Amino acid sequence: MHTSFNALVTRNQDGQVRSALEPLTTDRLSPGEVTLRTLYAGVNYKDCLSLLGKARIISSYPRIPGIEAVGEVIESRAADFSPGDAVLVHGFQTGIDFDGGLSEVMRVPAGHLQHVPEGLTPQQAAVIGVPGFTVAMALERFETWGLRPDDGMVAVTGAGGAVGRLAIHILSRAGYRVAAITRNLAHADALRALGACDVLDASLAFAPARPLEKARFAAAIDNVGGNTLAWLLRSMQDGGLVASVGNAAGNTFDGSVLPFIMRRVHVFGVVANAPWDERRRLWHRLAHAWAPDFAALAPYVQYIRLSDVLPHAHQQLAGATSGRTIVAF
Repeated sequence: MHTSFNALVTRNQDGQVRSALEPLTTDRLSPGEVTLRTLYAGVNYKDCLSLLGKARIISSYPRIPGIEAVGEVIESRAADFSPGDAVLVHGFQTGIDFDGGLSEVMRVPAGHLQHVPEGLTPQQAAVIGVPGFTVAMALERFETWGLRPDDGMVAVTGAGGAVGRLAIHILSRAGYRVAAITRNLAHADALRALGACDVLDASLAFAPARPLEKARFAAAIDNVGGNTLAWLLRSMQDGGLVASVGNAAGNTFDGSVLPFIMRRVHVFGVVANAPWDERRRLWHRLAHAWAPDFAALAPYVQYIRLSDVLPHAHQQLAGATSGRTIVAF
């Protein structure tokens, strides 16, 4: 017997990518040993690009987008998962090669799933989601390379978005002084409430460039790319560390080798996927040592219905949204 449900399906018809809410049955889903009732699915910038056909992300069509989800197991052919288990999935090309979270029901390979960590509710795990895991990957890399809270300010660009707000909050709770960089200074009070000790206007990145700027930051998490990343690189302290985690302003930037030679700046990329040992370790830290204050985050988390996702995607790509958006099923 095949369960009936609704899902957002993205199709490519004669080169035109379109998404629509459709009724489906489980036999139409990509293969997997575990079937879930979806509880929450984060709506990320990447999902919006997929839904609206603004970038070549999905590998084959039709596909249900959604790069992350939290759900409850309803059927399992895998020994590690039983009906009623609370589980989460992200990475492993979810929503790209495999059907994703923008669906009332998912079918997932067992090797892509993990239980919601002890110490978190399913809703809290969804609030953290891909944005929080991205921050954790960057922070662990910073600390592995020797960064400590007294080394200097940590910059967070795209501070009004989901990754930005979680980065500010998690870093500040871990003892770091955070400079929030945003193009919308109306968010300044909210960013300070989350832990930022300084809020800077993102227009700084578009001032006439010098080979090296004033050394301001010991580390940075960059959600933006483009001119902003170039400015950050020029603005790092000696030995500064930059995590490139997003490209909302573009995939390329103009720069020179001087930050790398004269200030020994290191830059690395982060994508919210990881081997299982790292994945379990970081989720444990997010559930305990790096756990957010969920009450403090609550004003910046928006819950929507599956039927609201397409209008929201247009708004998010236009820069008209902020904070974390989650589909609650």
